[in-house]
Amino acid sequence: MKNYYNPIFLLCLLAGLMSCEKEDSVFEQTADERLNATLADYQSQLSGAPYGWKGVIYPGAGGVYSFYFEFGDNNRVTMYSDFGLESAATPKESSYRLKAMQTPSLIFDTYSYLHVLADPSGSVNGGENGDGLKSDYEFSFQPNPDNPDELTLIGTKNQTRLVLIKATQEEAVAYDRGDLAKSFVFSNIGKYLTYFKRITLEGKEYEIAVNQIARTITLTWLEGSTVSSFTTAYYYSSTGVSFITPFVNGSVTVNGFSNITWDETKLSLGFTAAGTSLVVKEAAKPLKVDVDAPKRWYNAALAEDTYWVSETGFHLNGVDDAFNVNSLTNGTAYYYFYLYWPGYGPNYDGFGPVFVNDNALALYYLDAPGTPTFTNDGRVLFSGLGTLGTYPTSGPALAIRDYLYGSSGFYLIQLSDTTYDMVSADDAKGWIHWEK
Repeated sequence: MKNYYNPIFLLCLLAGLMSCEKEDSVFEQTADERLNATLADYQSQLSGAPYGWKGVIYPGAGGVYSFYFEFGDNNRVTMYSDFGLESAATPKESSYRLKAMQTPSLIFDTYSYLHVLADPSGSVNGGENGDGLKSDYEFSFQPNPDNPDELTLIGTKNQTRLVLIKATQEEAVAYDRGDLAKSFVFSNIGKYLTYFKRITLEGKEYEIAVNQIARTITLTWLEGSTVSSFTTAYYYSSTGVSFITPFVNGSVTVNGFSNITWDETKLSLGFTAAGTSLVVKEAAKPLKVDVDAPKRWYNAALAEDTYWVSETGFHLNGVDDAFNVNSLTNGTAYYYFYLYWPGYGPNYDGFGPVFVNDNALALYYLDAPGTPTFTNDGRVLFSGLGTLGTYPTSGPALAIRDYLYGSSGFYLIQLSDTTYDMVSADDAKGWIHWEK
């Protein structure tokens, strides 16, 4: 059968194709021209901010860090960073460029404080070798037309989020006079001799714990007999310490700490929170003892026939590795970590140093504590049955063993399923961090 086409239909089809051609040419510029115009707009935004930009970056390895940027129209940028005291006090100039990649992109193309976070060497930033802190220095802009005073960028390699907010004149002056570095006085909270620290706000007592490596602040308080807890990431700013997530408890809202002071003689930290001047106080025990924590710690390793690990041994009276276990050697073998191994033997545990010899882990001697005593008030008490191997008669191994057998015992503070802190119940001035 022959097919016949209606000429009117063909004319309509032709008209439709011509209409499509007109729609395709609705833009007066090519895609490249539009992308370049967008880049020019971003360039104008960055360099046109009269007082620069505050920046907050969230590396993939955790933590949060703040920056201050002044972008010039000559592809040069000056920045501060709260990564460390030096970068907070000393401005660093490097180059940047905007480039039309798959999306409009901002590239910091010479080494800068941003590169420190992304450096693959763990010795530079404390991250894992090969990854660093999993941060970025090449970013793509994310559309945000509703707020011209804020820019959000995503790293091209590790998807690191970088948020830029226009700074005020007052903030710009504060960064240039070194106020970001002055905020680091807050880090002196690590000089308190006791593990437990308290503040009182609006008549309520809060336990405050600061993890300066992970950059988190945890507030713990009691509602009746129930323990409540709040944790937020924090960063340093030109006014003090800023919370990523505000703390809210009833009518109290805390966005951070300002007016931070430190008395070196009294080892006393003060700051303002929610408009109230506070002083951090030492405490010898937790607000509420977790009476089951010692058994959980012990049984978690016992059930898996594994052990708890501590790299540095005990922190005591303000001194990390107070017994200097990192100095231990055994012939050519060198110290790697300390362990506590529940159920190491039929009626005893194992406590002692692990060494590295010819790239293999080695145990040369151990103390043999008996099964611990778990008290009704939430403490664990250790006592020794003897030793295994040729045990040192002096030095760090002997000193740390004697401290373990202190008569007051220890509280256990659970931080996660695999991490605990074991704190002296005598005065809370000694503690050891355990990981599994």
